[in-house]
Amino acid sequence: MEYSLVNALSVLVGVVFLWNGYAIVARGREDLVLLGMSLIVGAGMIFVGIFPNVFEVIAGLLGLELKARAILVVSNLVLFVVVTYLFNRIGQLADRVSRLNEDVSLLRAELDERDE
Repeated sequence: MEYSLVNALSVLVGVVFLWNGYAIVARGREDLVLLGMSLIVGAGMIFVGIFPNVFEVIAGLLGLELKARAILVVSNLVLFVVVTYLFNRIGQLADRVSRLNEDVSLLRAELDERDE
């Protein structure tokens, strides 16, 4: 098995994802979905960096001729999940900001009434 710079970068990126998951919990932001995604992606990147031939097995299971196609299929599926999660998260945050703006407007109106 030959290792290259790509393998080292994959392991490094995996460690960054694992560190991000740890930092989320350490800051007290106990977002379990984000923690889980960071751990899965990080562990997956480290695993692929250490065992790069795993995509040959995946290519065989998927009926693909080339390892590169298996890498593209798996990476696109992971990106789809991550992007879907992020779009969902952005929608939730937009709703929270909208509700917060409404509450601030109501509080300002109430304060203006008290001042008069």
